[in-house]
Amino acid sequence: MKLLFIIYNAVIESKVMEELEKAKIKYYTKIPSLQGVGSHSVPHLDSLIWPEVNHGLLIGIEEERKNGILNRMEKLKSQYEKEGLKVFVLPMEEVL
Repeated sequence: MKLLFIIYNAVIESKVMEELEKAKIKYYTKIPSLQGVGSHSVPHLDSLIWPEVNHGLLIGIEEERKNGILNRMEKLKSQYEKEGLKVFVLPMEEVL
């Protein structure tokens, strides 16, 4: 199993969720407000100067489904380069 940590600009949330729905992802944990500074977009700090904000999703997924999600997110990232989208893939060793 893998844990996908997807961080994206709140502006593209509907697009991210649409891709996950197409991939038949039904279960996730959403983190509604994340702040950060990345290398390819303006800072998302939820402030007067940098008003944008990120959302995050944690998704536990079987190894064989991981690449399908990554491919979808990679295509979405290329369409919305300046908005910001990152996917981190982490090992998921145990679930209670």
